[in-house]
Amino acid sequence: MHKTIGMKFSSMGRAWIGLLLLGSVMFPSNAFSSEIKVFCTQGLTGVMTKLGPQFEHESGSKLLVTYGPTGGLVARVNKGESFDVVIVSNTALENLAKQGKVVDGSRTDIARAGVGVAIRRGATRPDISSVEAFKQTLLNAKSIAYTNPADGGVSGVYIAEVIKRLGIAEQLAPKTKLARGGTSSGVLVASGEAEIAIQMTSDLIPVAGVEVVGPLPAEIQSFAVLSAGISTGAAEQGAAKRLIVFLTSPAVVPVLRETGLEPPK
Repeated sequence: MHKTIGMKFSSMGRAWIGLLLLGSVMFPSNAFSSEIKVFCTQGLTGVMTKLGPQFEHESGSKLLVTYGPTGGLVARVNKGESFDVVIVSNTALENLAKQGKVVDGSRTDIARAGVGVAIRRGATRPDISSVEAFKQTLLNAKSIAYTNPADGGVSGVYIAEVIKRLGIAEQLAPKTKLARGGTSSGVLVASGEAEIAIQMTSDLIPVAGVEVVGPLPAEIQSFAVLSAGISTGAAEQGAAKRLIVFLTSPAVVPVLRETGLEPPK
C-alpha cells in the first residue's frame, strides 16, 4: 500500500517538475529588456552574425536586424519604416542626416570594405595581379557575376563603372549574370552558374564552396566606408548608442578582418 502511494507521489512530482521546466522556457528569467531595430548593409552580415549574440548577452537588448544593399535600405528609410540604427555607406548616411532621418552627429564609421574576386573552390586561380591581367581574366571567363547595380548595392554600381572604364562592357554583357541586391554573387559561382564573382570581399567570404582569389588591383580598387547612425525617431536611443559603441570596440577588429573587412581609417 505504502509502496503504491509512493509511486503515485513520484509520478506527480515528475509532472510538477515538467510544468516548472516548461514555464522556464516559455517565460525565461533573462528576457530582453529592449529591442533594437537595425537596418544593416549586407557587407556587415558576417560581423553581426558572429558578434550579435555576444552583444545581446552583455546588453540585455534583442537585435532585430534587416540586411540588404545600401540603396534598398535607404529606400525603406525614405518610405518611413521605423528603425533605431542604420548601417550603410558613409555617403548614404550623410544624406539621411541632411534629410533629418538620422541624428546629426551620430555618424560612426564601423569598417572599410574593399572589392574582391572569387571563384569556385578548387578551380584554377585566375591572374588578377594587374589591371591588364584582371581585364584579360574577365574577357577569357565563360561567365562573370556581380550584384545588379539597379538594386542599389555599392559594389554592383562600382563594378559596372569599372567594366565601362576598361572598355569591355559590350564584350562582357552576354556572359554577365546579375545577382539580386542583398545577395552574394558568390552563390552563382558556387552553383556553377558563373565562373567568376566580383563583389565586396566580405560578401564573398561567407559563401560555401567559394574561394576568394584576392582584391582588385590597387589602381582600380575602391573602399566603401560602412557607417552607423541613430534614427531621429529611435524608440531605443540609449540601446542604439550602446550597439554602436560595441561595434567600434577593439575586440571587434579581429572579427572585421576575419570577415573580409578593415577597421575604418
